Amino acid sequence: MHYLQIFLQRRPENSLTSYVEAMRGLEGAARQYYHQPVSLDNDAFVEMLFLDGCFIVEYICQISTSGLEQGDPVIGNSLVLSTVSYDMLLLENQLPFCVLLKLFSMAIPNEREDHFVDMASDFLEWMFPGSKVERSNTISSQECKHLLDLVYHNWLLPSPSPLPSESEAENTEFEFIRSAKELKEAGIRFGKQAGSYGLFQGVHFEKGMIKIPCLTVVDQTESLFRNLIAYEQCSQRQHLYVTDYITLMDCLINTREDVQILRHCGIIVNGLGDDEMVCNLFNKLCTNIIRSNRFYYAQLFEQVEKHCARRRNVWLAKLWRNYFNSPWSLISFIAAVSLLVLAFLQTLFTIMSYSKQTLQP
Repeated sequence: MHYLQIFLQRRPENSLTSYVEAMRGLEGAARQYYHQPVSLDNDAFVEMLFLDGCFIVEYICQISTSGLEQGDPVIGNSLVLSTVSYDMLLLENQLPFCVLLKLFSMAIPNEREDHFVDMASDFLEWMFPGSKVERSNTISSQECKHLLDLVYHNWLLPSPSPLPSESEAENTEFEFIRSAKELKEAGIRFGKQAGSYGLFQGVHFEKGMIKIPCLTVVDQTESLFRNLIAYEQCSQRQHLYVTDYITLMDCLINTREDVQILRHCGIIVNGLGDDEMVCNLFNKLCTNIIRSNRFYYAQLFEQVEKHCARRRNVWLAKLWRNYFNSPWSLISFIAAVSLLVLAFLQTLFTIMSYSKQTLQP
């Protein structure tokens, strides 16, 4: 109720009744956003839209304008802030974006609706700590369905890029790639992708190296991805970007050693403290999901497998792993080669000197 009072004070000339009636006018449209019928009666549903909507709008406005004030009971407490923010992204807690826009425009009529989208985007950006993921697709206030949809479009969907045609993609056969440890043993290197515009678009394979954008794994990461996957699965999308990304990470991560490899090269920042927990997180996320027949990383998987199939790459990887697995091994090898070269040169000069002496009369 604290945020409700602050919200109502933004435009005192608007009565409580005017806000409630505005929500009543959106009731029919708001109910259409839900996949299943809402059991609440008309008055209870309108009350829910009003109270929840006022809290979300004021919550975002407070963070956008005042920052993380220490005196605020919600945003001044980091634990409460994190819990409330991630709860707002639960699929079952989504409120139609048209409701938020209506409340925002009534309370702050001088601001354009897209400004609220910008504020919400800035607020949600910290959901990816350390990842430095830039917004890849701008979405208008009229296109956005709810806050989870805003996250999905702004940070997870790649910028428009050529994808295989529907017929080509459906006929593409591919094998799931091996774990990070197995790929490393086959000569594949890993690196952090810098400056990518989405968690997915930045995944590339070039010159024997898989580059993946950095992802910081924290306590709420599993909940966030589960809700994004659920939203993607129930929205009947043609491309399942989140599902395909989690499938990629599940292929790479089978043990804590795989997590360690990805962590050492900067692809994963482990905020959980235990590599085994990160491993279990990605493995559990992949259970009971439906994969699209247009797998986003099919071409990448094919390129990686072709690289691993070349015996020369495997031999070089084994040579490097078995004999040059430390700087001292490399130094010893260089020293041994240098001694052999010097010994060869000394022998050559001795033979040449002896030949000259025998040829003299």
